Amino acid sequence: MRSLVIEDEPQIGAYVSRLLAQLHGVVDTVGSVSDAQHALKSFKYDLAIVDRMLPDGDALAIFTALGQLPERPAIIMLTAKDSKEDVIEGLNGGADDYLGKPFEPDEFIARVRAVLRRPRLLVQPSLSFGNVELHLGSNEAVVADNKVLLRRREALILGALLTRRDRVVTRAALIEEIYGFDDEIESNTLEAQVSRLRKKLFELGGNVEIRSMRGIGYMLRMAQSR
Repeated sequence: MRSLVIEDEPQIGAYVSRLLAQLHGVVDTVGSVSDAQHALKSFKYDLAIVDRMLPDGDALAIFTALGQLPERPAIIMLTAKDSKEDVIEGLNGGADDYLGKPFEPDEFIARVRAVLRRPRLLVQPSLSFGNVELHLGSNEAVVADNKVLLRRREALILGALLTRRDRVVTRAALIEEIYGFDDEIESNTLEAQVSRLRKKLFELGGNVEIRSMRGIGYMLRMAQSR
């Protein structure tokens, strides 16, 4: 899952991003209408958390454009503009839910889960291949009946490879899927994370393997007999 937080207060944006990171996925944060529009053109998002009033305009303008997309993200307004009229305007303008500030983190997470359960956004509760299963919405995997809690990015890598099993996933595609655009990525960071994940799958008795395609990317496939 990839989420976009549109919030011009850095502390609030960082706090919301940390809450969303619990739900398994990548979170990008921007602070203006123009930056939000650029991000939405560059990436496919499952969820957008949006402050109403931004330095360069009303975020409601973003929703009007998103409403024309066949696969737009779920939209939750998170704003201090929470009068009855504001809520009605926001929901009529395209938001799926509307939450005023200040907010309770448990309620926020519950509302996020609720909008993501709606039919147009339903996804499999898990991904599996061979004797490896990844539980979506958490970082927990089951490998040969052994439960293991993966690091967040290890889980994202495994999810991306499970989704495209038996196909090559380019390094660039993998980086785009598991890192936010503000993340600093050293040249060997991805390789180190893939290496750790590969080792865990092997040590737990997984019958699948991550194969490196030199200069291209990675492929998840059934392992050869040990």
